[in-house]
Amino acid sequence: MTEQALAKYVYCVVAAGQRPSLEGLMGVDPAFGLEVVTHGGVSAVVSDVRLEEFGAEALKRNLEDLEWLERTALAHNAVLARALACEAVVPLRLCTIFSDEAHVRDMLERERDYFLESLERLRGHAEWSVKVLADPRKIEARERGPALTAGAEGAPGHEFFARKKNERLIRDEARAMVEAAAQTTHARLREEAAAAVLLRPQHPDVSRRSGEMVLNGAYLVERSRAAAFEAVTQELAERHRRISLDLEVSGPWAPYNFVAARQGAT
Repeated sequence: MTEQALAKYVYCVVAAGQRPSLEGLMGVDPAFGLEVVTHGGVSAVVSDVRLEEFGAEALKRNLEDLEWLERTALAHNAVLARALACEAVVPLRLCTIFSDEAHVRDMLERERDYFLESLERLRGHAEWSVKVLADPRKIEARERGPALTAGAEGAPGHEFFARKKNERLIRDEARAMVEAAAQTTHARLREEAAAAVLLRPQHPDVSRRSGEMVLNGAYLVERSRAAAFEAVTQELAERHRRISLDLEVSGPWAPYNFVAARQGAT
C-alpha cells in the first residue's frame, strides 16, 4: 500500500506555556487529530493533511468549492475556539500549510519576535463582530406618511412634483439617518474596545442576510469587559429597532482583524 503524502496545516500560535484542550477535536482533514509544535517560546497548533486534498493544485480547485470551503472553515474555527482558552492566540489564515514539521519550526523561529509581541498585545483580549443592517424600504415607509401629504395640495401637476420632491427628501433623510446610526454605533463601541477596525460591508450573497449592511465592525475587547461590551450592543440594538435597523453581535472570536497576515506557507 502506497504511503500518503502529508503536510502540516497550522491553525494558530500561542505562548509555549499555554496549551489548549484539543481532546476529541479533529483537524480540517478529519483523518487526523491535532498536535502542538513548540519552538523558541511559542507553540503552533497543527494537524496533518493529505496533499491530495490540501496540496497546491488541489487547493486551487477546492477553494472554488463553497461546500468544501465552508466545511474547512468550520473545522478551522472550531480549533481557534478551543485556543481561546489560552491567554492569547494569534490566528493564522485559512489553509496555512507547511511541507513538514521542520518548516513549521523554521516559521516559528523566523517570526518569533512578531509572535511574542502579538501575544503580549493580545493577552486577555478577544475579537467581537458587530454588524448593522438596514432595509431602506422599511425606513422610507416609516417616514413616508406625514412627509408625502405636506405641500401636496393644489393642481395635479403641482401635486405630482410635490410628491416627487418629497420622495427624494425621504430617501435622503433615510440615508442620512442610517449613516448617522452606523457612525454613532462605531464611535460608541470604540469607547468599549482596546482597538477597532471598520471592514468592508458584505454583499447579501456573502453575508446571507437580508438588508443592506451599513456597518461591519471588528472590536478587540478585554475579556473581563465582555459583559459590559455586550450590554452596550444590546442598548444600541434596542435603539436601532425603533428606526427599523438590525444590529447583530457575535463573539468572542480569535482576533483575526488585529494581527498582520505575515506567515507564508512552505
